[in-house]
Amino acid sequence: MKLHHYETMFLLHPDLSSEDRESAIEKFSNIIKDGSGEIVNIDPWPLRKLAYKVQKQTQGYYVVMDFGAPGDVIQELTRNFRLDEQVMKFMTTKLDDEFDAAEAAKKYASNNDAEAQTESDSAESEGKEE
Repeated sequence: MKLHHYETMFLLHPDLSSEDRESAIEKFSNIIKDGSGEIVNIDPWPLRKLAYKVQKQTQGYYVVMDFGAPGDVIQELTRNFRLDEQVMKFMTTKLDDEFDAAEAAKKYASNNDAEAQTESDSAESEGKEE
């Protein structure tokens, strides 16, 4: 079965506890895994202020998932996003027709290394200015 490379971002309700957020993330990742998909990265964001109201809310928790899956998994994932009242918005983007888990994992590892280096460089420059 051919896997395509996808990225899904969804917005969770701001009133959810951390356990509820974790169970929602687990639910959606299990849908991908049960459909023969492979998850590369799950990035839950802290509570953010929204640019505009979504379902009368001004804040929410974003979650970004990077994964490879066959096309029919996206239909099931979309159906579950629509049925789940904890999800205020969602968007799935097809990044590539072919999915290579090792290459995608390397991309995230190099991005995390670059971010860590940037943070340490900025911390050093702040220390020198004083």
